[in-house]
Amino acid sequence: MLAEILFWVALGAAVYPVWRIFRDMGDITQMFMKVSRDSILNTIRWERQLVVGAVIGIALAGALHFFFGAGNGYVLACAILVGAAMLGFPLLWIHIGLRNQQHSARFYSVAEAKSRVRPETSVIVLEHNGKARAHPDYEVWRPHLIGNDEGLASENVILTYCALTHLGQGYKAEIDGKPLQLEVLAQTGNNLVMRDNTTMEPIQQLHGFRACDGGDRPGMAHWPTFRMTFRAFEKAYPDGEVFLNRIPAFTRNPFLWLFDHFVDALFYLVVSEHDRSTTPAMPTIGTPDPRAQSNAYVWGFNVGDDYVAYTEDYVREHGLINATVGGRSIVIAYDTDFESLGVWYNDHGRPVQRLDFRGRSDIGEHTRVETVRAGAYWCVWAHYFPATELNRPAQTAQAAVA
Repeated sequence: MLAEILFWVALGAAVYPVWRIFRDMGDITQMFMKVSRDSILNTIRWERQLVVGAVIGIALAGALHFFFGAGNGYVLACAILVGAAMLGFPLLWIHIGLRNQQHSARFYSVAEAKSRVRPETSVIVLEHNGKARAHPDYEVWRPHLIGNDEGLASENVILTYCALTHLGQGYKAEIDGKPLQLEVLAQTGNNLVMRDNTTMEPIQQLHGFRACDGGDRPGMAHWPTFRMTFRAFEKAYPDGEVFLNRIPAFTRNPFLWLFDHFVDALFYLVVSEHDRSTTPAMPTIGTPDPRAQSNAYVWGFNVGDDYVAYTEDYVREHGLINATVGGRSIVIAYDTDFESLGVWYNDHGRPVQRLDFRGRSDIGEHTRVETVRAGAYWCVWAHYFPATELNRPAQTAQAAVA
């Protein structure tokens, strides 16, 4: 009798963690299951312990069945098969399909990239002291984390990417001066959640700080990130580098060749539909903010606790915009020659009249605002930062008063 009870307890103890990992980290499971953010974050924290608990539970149930005749063999077999499938799916999807390239990304010359990147393609750019790296969306949507040990001009800079947010955001991959070992794990609220494997703490891409710190302590430092077309990147940075996510040859690794093509095709189908539709791909955010179309691209940023967002159409319509954000003078402009929307600090004490792509104006040089999230979907941005002011006009900002 005791063995019988222990069998069912052990089986239940094995099934629960498997179910939880499948539900919280299966990504597409959130299309038909409602999962709380807290549950996802806790599953990320305890993923390894949950896996170990499931294995121990199955092993104990199996031992009780085979040595003491407890339980039901068919139920045990079904639990093993279903559990393996449920556990295998998120582990295969996340740890192999979305294997990141934080330390191993390969970059190519502009000339080499031309065979894969169209001139009009939008690329996400990280730049430091004249050295620039471009990242086309469709090249980064599978790895999600891109960088290498050379860094960007010796800086530990990576690009984080979330296809559901349409956001590539640069960060310095360290907190308190200590390098992070990041891993792609899940999404919540249509935005990527990573894990710092040194502390096992989740990090939301839009925030950049560890969940346990709750914004009370500094997170990863934002790195200025902007968008432009590939042809404009070539013009601005002829010696720049371009990230290309080449798939291993079939003869070298047939499994990865097949699986990577499958993941790319799946992303293409989901992302292209997400980009066309006003309904978010994952029903994990609330009622869309009606101030803009939900799938509109916005350039959102903050200075302190003051959050604003601009659409490209608004900036192009109004020309150069001098505004005040968080008590600091900001200038926003779209450069038609380099097809790029830029957001810059203005610390010169008076409004800017002319500004070029590199931040040079009629009153001096300017520094890019590092917190800009360039081209994110409005529905996701507004979900995380509901107090955002959309398209703050210059005249309400007492233009460029230092």
